[in-house]
Amino acid sequence: MLRLDDVLTGAVTGDPLLRLYAAVAGPGGPWPAHPAYPGGTVAVPLRALVAPDGPHRYEPKGRRTDLPGPAEFLVRPLVTVFRTALDRLGVLVDTDPDVVAVELAPDGGTGGGAVATGRVVVTGRLPRTAPGAGDADRAARDLARCLDLVAASLDGAERSRVWRVAAEELRFLRPETAELLRGDHALAPYVHSLPPGQDGTLRRVLDLVEERARARRARPGARQPAVLLDLDFVTLDPRRRTLHAARRVGGPRPGAPDGILELAHPELLSLLPTGDPPAWERFVEANGLRRAYPEVDPEALRQDFCRAFHRPWSNLGWDELTEGVVRFVRDVEDRGGAVLFNTGRRERVRAWTEEVLARGGLLRPRLLMMPDDRDRPVAALKAVHLARAADLDVVAVFDDLAENRAALARALPGARLVAVALPGYVPGDEPEDGTELISTFERSPRPAPAPVPPHAAVRADSPAPAPAHVPVLSHATSVAELPLAELRERPVLAGHAVRLSRAESTALVDRLVDEALAAGYETGARAARLGTGETAPSLVHRVLGAKRFRRGARDAYPLAVAERDIRPRVERGEPIRAVLPAFPVKQADSGLKALGPLPDLAEFGLLLRLRELAAAVAAVYPPGLRITVLTDGNHFRVRPRAATAPYLACLDRYLRLVGAGEILEIRDVDEVAAEELGPGAVRARGAIEARHRAALEDAYRDLDVARDPRAALARSRTLDPAAPGTPGPAVADLFRSLVHSVPLPPGAVDPRILYADLYHVGPAVPSEIAHDRRAVLRAAWDAALHYASVARTDHDLGYDRLLRPRIRLTLSIPSPGRCGLAGLGGSALMPWQGTGAVDQRGHVSTDFAVHLRDQAFVPVHSPLLGDAQPWFMAPITVLEPLDRPGSPDRPAARLVPGFLERIRLRRR
Repeated sequence: MLRLDDVLTGAVTGDPLLRLYAAVAGPGGPWPAHPAYPGGTVAVPLRALVAPDGPHRYEPKGRRTDLPGPAEFLVRPLVTVFRTALDRLGVLVDTDPDVVAVELAPDGGTGGGAVATGRVVVTGRLPRTAPGAGDADRAARDLARCLDLVAASLDGAERSRVWRVAAEELRFLRPETAELLRGDHALAPYVHSLPPGQDGTLRRVLDLVEERARARRARPGARQPAVLLDLDFVTLDPRRRTLHAARRVGGPRPGAPDGILELAHPELLSLLPTGDPPAWERFVEANGLRRAYPEVDPEALRQDFCRAFHRPWSNLGWDELTEGVVRFVRDVEDRGGAVLFNTGRRERVRAWTEEVLARGGLLRPRLLMMPDDRDRPVAALKAVHLARAADLDVVAVFDDLAENRAALARALPGARLVAVALPGYVPGDEPEDGTELISTFERSPRPAPAPVPPHAAVRADSPAPAPAHVPVLSHATSVAELPLAELRERPVLAGHAVRLSRAESTALVDRLVDEALAAGYETGARAARLGTGETAPSLVHRVLGAKRFRRGARDAYPLAVAERDIRPRVERGEPIRAVLPAFPVKQADSGLKALGPLPDLAEFGLLLRLRELAAAVAAVYPPGLRITVLTDGNHFRVRPRAATAPYLACLDRYLRLVGAGEILEIRDVDEVAAEELGPGAVRARGAIEARHRAALEDAYRDLDVARDPRAALARSRTLDPAAPGTPGPAVADLFRSLVHSVPLPPGAVDPRILYADLYHVGPAVPSEIAHDRRAVLRAAWDAALHYASVARTDHDLGYDRLLRPRIRLTLSIPSPGRCGLAGLGGSALMPWQGTGAVDQRGHVSTDFAVHLRDQAFVPVHSPLLGDAQPWFMAPITVLEPLDRPGSPDRPAARLVPGFLERIRLRRR
């Protein structure tokens, strides 16, 4: 049988969560040695640790008093290690409170006490591979005992967090793991998984909405893509009404004088009934009701159940929104689509229906309801009612009943059909061929790990192979794309931070610069070979269109436009001029995007890419390229100089490190405008901007974005006083772009909670969350009005003509006449909108801080930036495991040998 340390020794080096939260017991102490404690650590059994009269006095907050307490340093490690070992390795870790141990380190600052490091030390008995349900039950009961012991040692809010953290960590298990854990133990109510295929089904629908919305933008007058959702047993879960109806019909009746026990106590049922005839028939058969109550007519019983289920109408207010449906609706809307609710409910219950939807944040839903005097089948009317949605292009239909889906399929032959079967109810009809099936609207918040390696193939005398699961980047371009409520902060990451020496930092910079120059010369030489005999403007155009530099479609910047921008300089034998708007300020206000206000490796990488571009151009046109970066840190947003000056000063240092001082200049856009447009434009600016702002405020005076955000944003498009065709984004688009980067109100709630459903500010939201959301919404609205006023003023003054003729570079998808630049490649996120990161393969990129922490990326500090914020984040799996504790004068957390040498700019 495999020993536990054989399995986990390999796993902790390859799995980010085990690497973060687990250590293996060894003769010299916990392995790997914890990098934050050069004096070494010890493993203490959990029961001894929390015993009130035990010998170990510990401080669960660790060395820093601002870190979360036992929830993060005791509870999350316990549950995460148990879950990860079982879910990814198929191994049950021993969770007996007398055996499972917690890692402690001496803390000289607390008078001989100890601190919890945030790791569980797995020790003791052999693990079980290929465990059965009985094994899982025993282990889960032991883990629940551990949590009870921790909770009993705590007071107040910390005690209440113990089981909340357990619930968080037992979500999104593999179905096989969830099935193992659905036993008779205290953890069972928190066990959660998604049906196979559900995540992919929902993502395909969202991709289809996005694709149609993108095509619509290119075809004025095209219909908006939409998703059609049924209400009962699809959008809404009527569980409370179902229990109520079952109890109502479970009492004494003819043929069952003592009542029908199975219905009188429905909370004991494994699956609840529904009024759908096929599902009711399955319920009757599964529970043996015909045999137990032969004199009861099942159809009459069903009809009684349906009457109790539907009456009184006020009971509709008991319904709850299906798990994940609010986020799904938000995602459809954020991708440019609409959601239409097509229901069999009659108009007379509209008020109760809208009240339930509003309670979950779905305000002013577009509801297609049946007439009160309906005399046709629901399925037929659902199809007929689509005429009221002729302005929409329905791309997908979600319904629980086959007859409804069939009718809608005939009316919408191109739509994707999705069947819905809510968990906990007797299934109804089988989905027809080609129809996908989901049980909720939840999607996995993280990439799925690789398949669990088969333990039978592992030799007992060698470590088990680590699972091929590594921390990954999100590739998101907006925080709104992330499942914030499901992401973890992981404060224990601070103890694994890496600190590069000055020599290591300098060597990395020098190598990156050398490689960028070599790559630039290579790209230019290839363009020269392919364009033998072409003119200089044509060769430069080839360089700009090379894969490593190009962003967007080639036809956005055709050769004819390049000739216009380049030829005048070429004819005079001068360097070609380019201009790039970039580097406003690091967006660190909420902590979701960036981990500090200074530019990090992401900005450094972009400067290096520009240096590479200049080298490539010089290879085909020796006078080369000169790039003016227009920074606008205080142009579109009012910021104090104390926020912008340090950012620009650091950029200037990077510029010298890159060696681009003669090639690239960073200038404030307003200073350049004063030079190019003259003092008259500067004097006129204030009055023009005030006029645009006043016009916007007057047009929007009746809108309150803090009361009904989505309605206010939708109406703002029609109320905009700007003439049709005015350049620049609409206020609503600016708002969506800015809302995740405005400063949070003092003492705000956790930004992950605040932004999880930012537009939901109704009475069902706790008052402190609603208060903070309204403050953020108002701040973003004000910022959007200011931005729009400034952009329109720029247009009036001719800012778009600054520095012409020049190549107008852009890091965004290019509009006609602009040349798209890929920047770091692989990520469309701007460097200042996120945090510099290096992935497992060593590619320099950018991602949101909140996702990097969830994925167990560790901070890597450098003297180039100091200790206040990391220079970049790296996967914890590229840290070198320590066989023994380090020393106080030598950094303990180190990158694996050779990883620094692998760091490079991505080619694409």
